[in-house]
Amino acid sequence: MKTIIITLFLGTLITACQSDVNPNRVLTKAKLVNALAVDGCGWHFEVNLTDEIGSYVTSDASNEKVNALISQARNQYGIYVLEVEMSFELTGKKKKVMCGWGKTPEFDEINIQEIRVLR
Repeated sequence: MKTIIITLFLGTLITACQSDVNPNRVLTKAKLVNALAVDGCGWHFEVNLTDEIGSYVTSDASNEKVNALISQARNQYGIYVLEVEMSFELTGKKKKVMCGWGKTPEFDEINIQEIRVLR
């Protein structure tokens, strides 16, 4: 009987210690923005960091998730904005984004695991 209880306890402990939590995954509120019409940049995410705003662009693998939400973005004076909550991981790559005056800066690329619109 003691052996069974110890085995069950150890099995539960091992299962509890195994987790699919990824330390590189970030859960945050962000803005999906397109301000290209007013000399800003095309579709990208803006995230409030401690002392600055981080700008990120989706990987090709995440584009479908974002494209499904773009129609919900509100247009005000040529700037499209959609507030979202998302979990993502940095890919370690950079990706060019079309901006006004023909500029194409490189933003950090992200893979989006989950995204939902905030109302």
